[in-house]
Amino acid sequence: MKLRILSACAVAACACALAWGAAAQEAKQAEPKVSGGERSAADKINKAQGAEAKIQAAAEFLKKYPQSPLRPQVADAIASEVSATTDPQLKASLAETYLSLFNAPGEAERVGFHLMDAYIMGERAEDAFRAGAAWLQKNPDDVETQRRLTTTALNASIRGNNAFLAQGQQYGAKALELIEADKRPAGVEDAQWAKAKSEWVPELHREVGIIAFRAGDRAAARRHLARAVELKHPDPAVYLILGEMANEEYNNLAKQYQVTPAGAEKTAMLPKVEASLDQVIEAFARIVAVTAGNAQYQTAHDQIRQDLESYYKFRHNGSTDGLQQLIDKHKRQ
Repeated sequence: MKLRILSACAVAACACALAWGAAAQEAKQAEPKVSGGERSAADKINKAQGAEAKIQAAAEFLKKYPQSPLRPQVADAIASEVSATTDPQLKASLAETYLSLFNAPGEAERVGFHLMDAYIMGERAEDAFRAGAAWLQKNPDDVETQRRLTTTALNASIRGNNAFLAQGQQYGAKALELIEADKRPAGVEDAQWAKAKSEWVPELHREVGIIAFRAGDRAAARRHLARAVELKHPDPAVYLILGEMANEEYNNLAKQYQVTPAGAEKTAMLPKVEASLDQVIEAFARIVAVTAGNAQYQTAHDQIRQDLESYYKFRHNGSTDGLQQLIDKHKRQ
């Protein structure tokens, strides 16, 4: 029995050796057959220090051997260097150089996302939206990219460039749609997705609301910013914009009421005007509450507080009784 076991082991060992040998021979046969010059040029890429040096070595390789069987490996190696680069300006430069060198079918896809990422991080809005459109055409459910482009559009507008407001509003609305449909990105775990949604949804409503306001779309602005308030977004700008829109609506109604001749129509308008003013008072009380103690918004706080008292007195026979309680209510909320 012992001899048989040893014999079986010997046979198994022999079979393993044969299998290993066959695999090694197969791997050797699968290796691209290249000249010594090609192999040497490829080695220069591996030995080059730094991404810029590697891509320069890759350019030299492609100039000498554009049809080399090693080209896919070189493309992958340089794309990895682009991906690992953290500086936005350098990353964009490397990706652009890569695209100028690697223009065969399927090669551009290796850096498409990373180029867009570099443009977004570098606040290059025009380039970001161009690259983003190309990326999203092939990846329409990429909620993270939709969200980042929304932020890019808002940041560009804050810097004085309103060219991307419509696209930002569109991408933000699409991102919210994908989140509400629970289109979780591949590879994202339940806990990660739940955390992302809890952070992204209030912020997206804020950003889309502010973008819509800047674009003159008051209805969309009011809808998204009101949702941001419901989700307790802390940015005072959300409340300031809602207050401004409420005040605009009241002033328009008040002017219309003043020029309307006495009669049934004017009588019917009065409750609407008063209700609109009450909405302003509520909005202003919330602003005073959320900006209290915030040095950045101190001037706005003081002005809104003054206007609030004036409106409140107008609606309460010259008294401010109950006003502080209204403000405190919003502080607690």
